[in-house]
Amino acid sequence: MRSAEFRAAQLWHEVLLNSATAEMVKKYGALMKRRPVEIRIIGLAASTPDWLLRDYGAALHLPKSTLTSLVDRLEKEGLVRRVLSPRDRRSYGLELGPQGPEFLQLYTAYQKETGGRILAALDAAEQRQLLALLEKVAAAMEGA
Repeated sequence: MRSAEFRAAQLWHEVLLNSATAEMVKKYGALMKRRPVEIRIIGLAASTPDWLLRDYGAALHLPKSTLTSLVDRLEKEGLVRRVLSPRDRRSYGLELGPQGPEFLQLYTAYQKETGGRILAALDAAEQRQLLALLEKVAAAMEGA
């Protein structure tokens, strides 16, 4: 018999693997080639204009060299750009590059469609319960 921990991880993996249909892969193909950490950097660039690059590294638990290579790649693709920080003019922050808003719009549409598919399997009470449980799990994972 498998442990509850194994089963929880296995079910989570199945949800992730089955969350995208062939139609969604075609529709959201630009997202499928992105690593979650890249998507997170793009989202943070849009939502935290006062952050310095070191704030990104700390929040994402990334060494400076890894963050630099990720930002270099995203900047080359026009998704983010480095800007001198108004908070500390010796340091750089990030803002969305020319392709950033379009990418975030696509990502938001994907999230809504995927979330809709997940919630469609549940009645209203189950949806509220799932959301509450996922919020609790996300908070625990964030602090881990």
